[in-house]
Amino acid sequence: MDIEELLERYAAGERDFRDVDLSSSDLTGANLSGADLSEGDFSGTDFTNANLSGVNFSKSMMISATFECADLSYANLSTSDLTECIFNDANLVGVNFSGSEMFTAVLSGANLSGANLSNVGLNVADLVGANLTDADLSGASLNSANITDANLTGVKNANISGAIIYTATTSLDGSVVRSRQICE
Repeated sequence: MDIEELLERYAAGERDFRDVDLSSSDLTGANLSGADLSEGDFSGTDFTNANLSGVNFSKSMMISATFECADLSYANLSTSDLTECIFNDANLVGVNFSGSEMFTAVLSGANLSGANLSNVGLNVADLVGANLTDADLSGASLNSANITDANLTGVKNANISGAIIYTATTSLDGSVVRSRQICE
């Protein structure tokens, strides 16, 4: 199935697209809200500004996919490979990421309020400025993840040992210096 066929079938009311291969596709701005895209291959696919709210992406291969500014609110991405994915400024409210691999994922400025990140591998991930309010991080690995300026209010079961936080200080000449601190 190609992109045109998927979008036509979606427009006609079909929502079951399990096991589809749309790797390296351009779905910028697409509306696939509520679709079942589980067990698919979306590696290298561009979902920038897409409406993916409530989509089931469970057990999918999504290496290096881009979700910049996309709406994935309440989507299911459990047990998916999200290595090197880009989620800058994405709406990830209530998303289920449980059991997924997110090694080196970029989530700068993403809204992860209420997200399920239990047992997620977030090693070397970029969470700078992310909103993790009330997120569940039980069993998550944040080794060398950058959580500078992230909102951790109400985070459940977080173990941030090994995470990196940059702190800002002002030097004598008035310039701002950031120093790296590893959580222990």
